[in-house]
Amino acid sequence: MMTRTFVPIYARILDTLRQRIAEGVYRVGESLPTEAELVLEFNVSRQTVRSALQNLVAEGVVERTAGRGTFLKRGGTDGGEWNIGGIEDIIDIGFSGSYAVKSVQTVTAARNARIAGVLDVPATGRMLNVRATRSTREGPFAYSSLYFPEEIGDRLPRHLFDQRPLVLLVEEYCGIPAFRSRQVASATLADRAVAKVLDVEIGEPLLVLERTHFARDGRPFQFVRVLYRTDRYQQVVYFSRRDEGPYRTPQQRAAQMEEVVEPLVRRRAANNRGTS
Repeated sequence: MMTRTFVPIYARILDTLRQRIAEGVYRVGESLPTEAELVLEFNVSRQTVRSALQNLVAEGVVERTAGRGTFLKRGGTDGGEWNIGGIEDIIDIGFSGSYAVKSVQTVTAARNARIAGVLDVPATGRMLNVRATRSTREGPFAYSSLYFPEEIGDRLPRHLFDQRPLVLLVEEYCGIPAFRSRQVASATLADRAVAKVLDVEIGEPLLVLERTHFARDGRPFQFVRVLYRTDRYQQVVYFSRRDEGPYRTPQQRAAQMEEVVEPLVRRRAANNRGTS
């Protein structure tokens, strides 16, 4: 039986605004509709609209100024450079530009052994494969091939594939949110088929990103391989320092951890002897 996770109304408005920004309906420096206008358009409360706009502010997409309104910031979600700091940022890419599904098919694990191994699909199993392009006003910038275990793929509504990121459909229709993701970056050269789809020359260098999404219990549920035009897409990753103070080698950190853990282990052992 198909189950669907409840999606708050503000999240649906947020999705719509993201899509409009990606499609260029709102331009950098231009104001978005006022809260009153959005209330009338979506027939919701002012607080619901405000929640959607506050999310865009938190994501760094827009800025709000009292008495002036809400304005799209430079470097928003209209393609080009993407700042990646969490799974939400990866999902946000799914709202950029226009998404065109090229094919949806069921494939065998036997003929896709590497991907089946990543998704823990047995050799006799099958997977759903979705191929699509993503474009901006300049043209296509990404060509993706997504894979899901058959039991998950069968529950995804095909008519929504070109409207919402597929990883969100898994969350909404299967109750499996992405808890952890693994990404591997590499490069390749465009073959004849890919060159035609991305409108580049055969042999053009492309960025390759392979992502695997995992559920909270560690189960992999989606694998995607995306080919990007490097003249239309850049991914920026920020790194933060874990510890304050001077740098410590892995050996020094391990030794410090041992100093903290060892007394706890001895105390627990002593307590166990006292209660036995």
